[in-house]
Amino acid sequence: MMGEMATRRLLLIFLMVVMAACSPGDEGAGTTQASTTSLAPATTTTTLVPTTSNPISTTTMISSEPVAEWVMQPALEEIPEGWLLSFAIPYGDEIEALGSAPGGDGLTLGPDYGAQAPDGTWWFLDAAKKRLAHYDDEGAYLDQVVLGEDLLVDGVYFQYQLPRVLADETVVASRFEVDATELLTLRDGLLGIVGVPAVVAIATDDGVSLYGFDSEGAGQVAIDPKTGAVTPTQWFSTQSGSRYRVAVDTGEITVELPDQGVVHVVPVTSSLGPGDVHVSVELATGSDGTIHLFALGISESDEQVQLAGYTSISPDGTLHRMEPGIDPFTPADPGSPSHLGVAYGRAAPWLMVVSEVGVLVYVRE
Repeated sequence: MMGEMATRRLLLIFLMVVMAACSPGDEGAGTTQASTTSLAPATTTTTLVPTTSNPISTTTMISSEPVAEWVMQPALEEIPEGWLLSFAIPYGDEIEALGSAPGGDGLTLGPDYGAQAPDGTWWFLDAAKKRLAHYDDEGAYLDQVVLGEDLLVDGVYFQYQLPRVLADETVVASRFEVDATELLTLRDGLLGIVGVPAVVAIATDDGVSLYGFDSEGAGQVAIDPKTGAVTPTQWFSTQSGSRYRVAVDTGEITVELPDQGVVHVVPVTSSLGPGDVHVSVELATGSDGTIHLFALGISESDEQVQLAGYTSISPDGTLHRMEPGIDPFTPADPGSPSHLGVAYGRAAPWLMVVSEVGVLVYVRE
C-alpha cells in the first residue's frame, strides 16, 4: 500500500500539473479583527557559495522549433550552491515557534507554507495553531492573527493553502469547495472571506491579480482577490506587467512571451536516460520581469527517482539552464505546491522547505 509521504508527493505533482498545464459563493462573509502578540527570538544564518546560471538561448524570434533543452537531475538532499539559508523557524508550543500536527502513519506535518510581504516580513499559514504567524525578514517572531471558528471549516479545520502577499500587503490564501474556491484575506488588519464562483487552482500572481486554472473548463483565469470575480485570460502577467504563458506536456515545456515575440518549445529530458519525463512546475515572477520555475518530475527511465530543478527565463526570453534542485518532500511536508516565490517589488526568489525540524527559507543569490 502506498505510504502517506508517497501519497502527498502524487497529490503535489497532480496539483502542479493542473496549475501549469493548460490550453490556448458569497463575498465578504464575515470579518475578524486581528489579535497580536510580540516576541523576537534570535535567528541563525548559514551561508553557501553563490553561483550564476548560464544562458543557453538568446533568441527573440518566434519559433515553433525547440531552441534549448532542460535536463533534469535527481533531487538533492541539500540545497545546491546559489542559494543561501535566510532563516529557519522551529516547531514548538511557544508562541514564537510554528506549530505541527499529526498527519497519519506516525508522521508530523508542519505549516502550509508562507510568503514574503513587500515590507520584507513573512506570513505563515500555521495550520496546527490555527493562525497566520508573522515574522520579520530574519525569521524573528512579530505577532499573530488567530482564526476564529467562523473562518475554520466546520469551526475546527484549517484548510487554507497557497499563501501570497499582494502589493497592498494583503495576505491571501485559498481552499477548494465542491464547486467554488474560498479566499481567506487579511487586509488592513481584518480577516475575511471572499468567495470565488469556480474551482480554481491558483498558480501565481502579479501583486494585484491572482492567476490560475479553472477546473470547470474555462482554462487560464485571472481572479480579483477583492471581489472574487473570475475572468478568462490567455496570458498571465509578471510583476513588471509583461504577458506570458507556460504550458507543460510530457517531455516538453512551452514558454510564450507575446510582448517580446518569443515562443520556446523546450524539450525536458533527464540525466537518467532517454525515457519520457513527466514534469510539473511552480511559477513566480520578479520585479525585473524574470520568470522563475521550480520543476519536479519523474522519468520513465527510473520512476523511483525524484527529479527536481530550478531555472529562469529572462525578460527578453533568454532561457537559463536547469540547475539541480532540492528534494522538498520531507515527512513534514503538507503537500501543497508553495515552495517557490518572489516578494512583490523584489527580484530574488525564495525556496521554502517544510522540514522535520522546522521551516527552512532559502534565498537566491
